[in-house]
Amino acid sequence: MSLDRTIVFKTERLVVRLMTEQDVDLIYDLWTDPRVMTYVGFPKGLRITREQILERHLNTKKDAFEQLLIIELEKSGQAIGHCKMARPNEEGVVDPDVKLLPAFWGHKYGAEVWQAMVDYAFTHTDCQIVYGSPNVENAASIKMMEATGAVRVDESVYEFPEAMKAFTTPVHCYIYHLARADWERGKAGQRSP
Repeated sequence: MSLDRTIVFKTERLVVRLMTEQDVDLIYDLWTDPRVMTYVGFPKGLRITREQILERHLNTKKDAFEQLLIIELEKSGQAIGHCKMARPNEEGVVDPDVKLLPAFWGHKYGAEVWQAMVDYAFTHTDCQIVYGSPNVENAASIKMMEATGAVRVDESVYEFPEAMKAFTTPVHCYIYHLARADWERGKAGQRSP
């Protein structure tokens, strides 16, 4: 467990904290793993070095909305993945991201942290829509979106720039939205007897 832990939020089983320099190997393992990155268009993993990850980290503001956040198991402190939030864009839309090590797939950790990120976005910003774009072949990510009440509103194919086409594949994805009003209704329903 990292000694310098700035916790952003907790869930029932997880702790989400700011990334530290000690987390570079975790990020490298996630981003270079084809099982993790195939669904986002990098079938052989992302072409990146540990040094590039460290440089990116050192040049990012230490803020919950600006840098990668590390997901840990609360009981053991073991890091199992990362997530990223951003402040709303000019239309009030946020586009969170979650990546977990394959050894931790199938335990609903992704859905748990996604729900917490949605709640965090709506309670800490003026966000109007949480946006998600899961690959149509990523059933777990689709379930994660739908578990929060997000609704499929469109379908799209993302094509990488020509310079990247040799090591990427187009990403066929569904577009999901969760509007603030729907989130608020869901939260009100949870409080009702």
